[in-house]
Amino acid sequence: MVDTANTGMDTPTDCPRTETAAALMTEKQTCIYLQVSKRNLYCWRMAGLIPYFKIGRAVRFRKSEVDAALERMRMG
Repeated sequence: MVDTANTGMDTPTDCPRTETAAALMTEKQTCIYLQVSKRNLYCWRMAGLIPYFKIGRAVRFRKSEVDAALERMRMG
């Protein structure tokens, strides 16, 4: 049994990792959010247009960074 009394993390919301994980989107979620194909998202990643995280083999995106990337791509 783990004693959490002295860790200062009594609830799951106190854990910074939980907060970060919730802020990250999968490739599928990002494609749905942007309404683009997986191939298009991949091309944007490889071109450096959208920042991403590589966690093992998994690719994750931060919604705020995706939104900022969209603003940079805006025409007019």
